[in-house]
Amino acid sequence: MTETHLRERAANKADDSDIRHFFATDFLVVGFFTPNYEPAARAFAQNLAEHQISHHLYARPIVEGDWYSQTRQKPTVLAHARRDYPDENLIFMDVDCRVRGDISGILNTRGDVVMRTKGTAKGTQRALKPTTRVLLLRPTPGADAFVAGWEATCRSAGPGQSAEFMLIHAMSDSPEIYSVGTLPIRLAGIELHDALPDAVIVHDSIRDPTRRAWALRRALQKYFRAGRNAAFRLATGKTYDEFHGKRRGGQKIQ
Repeated sequence: MTETHLRERAANKADDSDIRHFFATDFLVVGFFTPNYEPAARAFAQNLAEHQISHHLYARPIVEGDWYSQTRQKPTVLAHARRDYPDENLIFMDVDCRVRGDISGILNTRGDVVMRTKGTAKGTQRALKPTTRVLLLRPTPGADAFVAGWEATCRSAGPGQSAEFMLIHAMSDSPEIYSVGTLPIRLAGIELHDALPDAVIVHDSIRDPTRRAWALRRALQKYFRAGRNAAFRLATGKTYDEFHGKRRGGQKIQ
């Protein structure tokens, strides 16, 4: 295990509740967790350690407000991490992500900030939405400007407005200069049930007990989907997703 002097200083200053482990890597995974997410954070840290990936997961308090208020701590954590590790390539990941292989290819992307842009549709309208469950920040002034703008916008958020919702406003109204790249889908943290076989970063959403309706809806969706796929396989030899060419991980099933 190798630690740079910079990382040693940052670790010494870090909160005792933070979770951190350093290896000889060209990047550092960062994230954060509130007390109710600590078991997930420790499981994620173990997953990263198994792949010898340096990481620093910041312990954060539960702030006043709803679940969306907690997500808006994300740019503040990124700003903190940039101060702690000013010369590092930082890869932010939600703590319910999982790594399944070598993720160093993320450094081959371009941009001060690199994230997935997800296509959304409402009727005949189409749009691109930034998603930040996996996000690369390079040690550049542009990346700092991006974080500062996002953090400032989150301060003016209202109830029910997530960090990603506020990011759309921050990017559309930004007076700053920074470049944004797009993550390859295999590195973007696609939901586990939609991820392609070669995905090396996946996401398995936590069923937070404070969001019971959301958790119930997700469970029912998975149950219905499994039953529908089983019925179609019996009738046609293919699952429903395969029969209709349903997209998985952003790519159409062949």
